[in-house]
Parts: sequence; C-alpha cells; structure tokens
Amino acid sequence: MPDVLLYGLLVLCVMPPLVPNSWLLITAGAMVADGRLSPALVLLVVAGAACAGDLMVYRCTRRFGGPVLRWLRRSRRRAALLDWAALRVRRHGIPFVIGIRFLPTGRFVGAVAAGLVEFRLSRFLCASGIAETVWASYSLAVGVLGGIAAGGPFFGALAGVALSCAVATLAGGVQWFARWPEGVTSRAGTS
Repeated sequence: MPDVLLYGLLVLCVMPPLVPNSWLLITAGAMVADGRLSPALVLLVVAGAACAGDLMVYRCTRRFGGPVLRWLRRSRRRAALLDWAALRVRRHGIPFVIGIRFLPTGRFVGAVAAGLVEFRLSRFLCASGIAETVWASYSLAVGVLGGIAAGGPFFGALAGVALSCAVATLAGGVQWFARWPEGVTSRAGTS
C-alpha cells in the first residue's frame, strides 16, 4: 500500500470519535520502527486528524446543542455522565478536557460537554491538541516498541496490540474494582 493511502486511512480512522483505531496506530508505529513511515509525519497526521474530529464534535454540539442535549438526556446514565463532565469542564477547564480524553468514550464526552457549557474555542483547541498529541505519541510508541522487539512490522503490530490489550485490561480491572459496591468489600473483609 502506498504511504499516501496509509496516511489517508489514518485520517479516516482517527478523525471520527468512537471508532476503534488502536490496531491501526500500533501498526503504523511498527512500520515506523521498520523505517517504512516517518515518525514525525505519522504523529502529525494522527494528532491533527484527532483534533479535527474533536473540533467537529465540539462545533456540532455548539450549533445543535438542544437536540444533542435531548438525545443524551433520554438515558439517566448518559445524562448523569454529561452533568458530571460539564461540571468538571466548568470547574477544571483545560486539565479536565485533557484528562477525560484517556477514559473510554472520554474524547466524545469531553468535546460534547465543552460544547454544551460554551467552553472557549481557543481553550478547547489547546486542550485537544495536548491530549491528542500525548495519545498519538503513546499509541505510536507501543507500535514502535513492538516493532523493535519483534523485529518486523507484522509481529511488531501483534506485540503492540497484545501490549495495548494488556494495558486496557488492567485499566478496566482498576475501573471495575473502583466501582465495587462498598458493602460488598466490607462484608468480604468480615467473613
């Protein structure tokens, strides 16, 4: 596949939020390790496409806030998540918009919450730029390390995906344990 097509595929898979794309970024990282792709260009394309996607969600929410809010409020869980995120965007601003990017569906929730509370565009773009650059760097690094360890892009991508799955499983376990009902843990300690 010519490099231009791969960069185009990266843009198409990274720009829209809620599209699984870790495998593609890890594969690109493994190809960087193999010398087939430019690390700076991959980082620029991935972070730039993700920022463009964040901006799209933010602007759509600002423009169509009423219908978005009605749709989100149909579910108590979504409404509670949105209220939680909106309060923290108002309270913590840029650090929260950066941090929420790393939670499952956080990229979408953070952009929607920022749009609904009318967070300034310049501040949102700053936060999105930092968050997406860190995220893209981490994702590519996993692929590069896998490519170096495995000695080639194919096995490097497999190793990178395995490492990414292990990190996601660990994070999911910590998140699940943090939500464990308090009564269950206190009863378990008295048995």
